[in-house]
Amino acid sequence: MKVERFLAIFLVVSVVLGTSGLGMAADVSLKEYQAVVVRDLEVPSGSPAPGSAGMQMAEKAVYQIKRYNQNNKLFDTVVREEAKGGNEPSSGKKVLVITGEVKEWAPPTVGGRVGRSFIPGVGGHLGSASFTAHYKFVDKESGKVIYETDLQTSSTGSNDTVEYAMDRNGEALAKVITKFKGK
Repeated sequence: MKVERFLAIFLVVSVVLGTSGLGMAADVSLKEYQAVVVRDLEVPSGSPAPGSAGMQMAEKAVYQIKRYNQNNKLFDTVVREEAKGGNEPSSGKKVLVITGEVKEWAPPTVGGRVGRSFIPGVGGHLGSASFTAHYKFVDKESGKVIYETDLQTSSTGSNDTVEYAMDRNGEALAKVITKFKGK
């Protein structure tokens, strides 16, 4: 009886939380933005990530967004905001600013690869490095956060490096933008 009650409550809470997240995401539209500026991600103190990880991730995000921009014509301008400024889109354009924070930076581990090598049919072709970032999409004019998301990616196969996991994270970000841009 107690188990059934617990499962019923768990199911209700899961449905409510799951649908509330979908409702928020459905309201996001990036169609009116002509330019995107990616700022260096913040790296919290005490994080295992090197201080340069925020800048490196911003560069990877810009590269991937530009890659998707070639095929889908998402934005007129895609730039990384330089620390000194000066790399701003021309005035008159509606600008989307992407900021974020490095949440996880995990280098590959031998134990992770060995443990995954016992999965039938996969062998040692799974990576063990991972990268997670929290992104905020901000309207530059109003300063309002219009969307937030956490994106977690891992390395694959012989590309078992955090840098490759970061490349995949930039691509995941570009896919989210493409989805909300309606392309």
